[in-house]
Amino acid sequence: MLMHRRRQGSWLQVMKPDEHPDEYPEETQVAHGETGTVSLVLGVAAVAMYGSPFLFFLPSWIRFLPLYLTVPMGICAIVFGACVLYRMRGDEKADRRRARAGFALGTVPLAVPIVLLVWLEWALQR
Repeated sequence: MLMHRRRQGSWLQVMKPDEHPDEYPEETQVAHGETGTVSLVLGVAAVAMYGSPFLFFLPSWIRFLPLYLTVPMGICAIVFGACVLYRMRGDEKADRRRARAGFALGTVPLAVPIVLLVWLEWALQR
């Protein structure tokens, strides 16, 4: 049995399933819009991790550990960005810039290893 809860004053009242949440318009109008911030943060972090080998003052295992996390974080950025863009499909007022930027930045950590492997294969065949 699904029951909705709403706050009125300092008491928490439980709504019965036959009560409609449309009776309380001040609570139904508050919608949490998706902005794609998670996708953007994951994409930026994945790209920034490529700079970790240049931190010479740290031990080598700490410098190179983030490189192993770039591809999974890039995949997560792409998935979160695609999900948010899918949910924003019919909304003309939605701001898609963060989701698109996160999606684009998430593709960079996936493209860099592929380009390096293709270049390495090409260089070894010569």
